[in-house]
Amino acid sequence: MKKLSFLLSAAVLTLMLGACSNEEASKGEEKEEPAAEATETEAADEAKEVRSALLNYQGEVTKVIRNTDANLTAEGQDPAEAAAAFEKEAKAVSVPEELTDYTKDIEAAVDSLSQYYAKKAELVKAGSEDMAEAEPFKKEYINSMTKVFKEVELSAPAFNSVFQ
Repeated sequence: MKKLSFLLSAAVLTLMLGACSNEEASKGEEKEEPAAEATETEAADEAKEVRSALLNYQGEVTKVIRNTDANLTAEGQDPAEAAAAFEKEAKAVSVPEELTDYTKDIEAAVDSLSQYYAKKAELVKAGSEDMAEAEPFKKEYINSMTKVFKEVELSAPAFNSVFQ
């Protein structure tokens, strides 16, 4: 009888210990979930900051593009000066810190755009209305920036509507 009582006590004790350890494990899992949620929230916030920085940057570059297009064809304006001013103004628009991962692509896009305006200025100065020789540089810009927009999961703007 003593053996049976001892075995029953041991079984009850084992069950109680098992229940307590499962309860503590559940509490540990609950503690880990908020940490995972916090990480997801931080990643989502960071992605929003990157998207916002890209949109702001593109807005500033668009202003420079429109200003340059207007100056390039303005009466009495030297097209070469307008193209040189573009390069200076475009490089003055700094790539935001949030876009560090995309700086290489963005800088390549701006370089393509500088080449586009240099070629376009050359053609305008020569009196040509056919800008086909400059178009490949514009397409390089559009392709590079579209790639960046896709990488940050944004729809690329209609870049062709930016140019005159």
